[in-house]
Amino acid sequence: MNLLGFDHGTERIGVAIVPDDTSFALPLTTIAGTEEEQWKQIDDLIRKQSPRSVVVGLPYTMAGKEGDQAAIVREFGAKIFERYNIPVNYVDERMSSQQAAAAGATDIDASSAAIILDSFLAKSEASGDVLFDL
Repeated sequence: MNLLGFDHGTERIGVAIVPDDTSFALPLTTIAGTEEEQWKQIDDLIRKQSPRSVVVGLPYTMAGKEGDQAAIVREFGAKIFERYNIPVNYVDERMSSQQAAAAGATDIDASSAAIILDSFLAKSEASGDVLFDL
């Protein structure tokens, strides 16, 4: 089933997807605008994609502690759960934007979200969690 990944930034939100027929993330889009406009775009995405779960990148410092933006990101994840009743998972997003840029991504935010989502998938696979019936 579809999974959506979010890279929540101060101005934009990168979005990636794991489509039904794959087990890897693809950059999908970047959401910008006012907070109200962003939520309208997220409403449309949730309606169109019907994800079974979402993954949100959580900003950690290089020392492994939650960064200053972590509370804002956790609030974003809580709103997703409240609005759509979809499980929300968090994963360390350290260096995802730098990895996307180094890979030559044209949409850094969506590509960063794909890296975050792939990180979650790898972590789930390593722990033996079954996410897909492929």
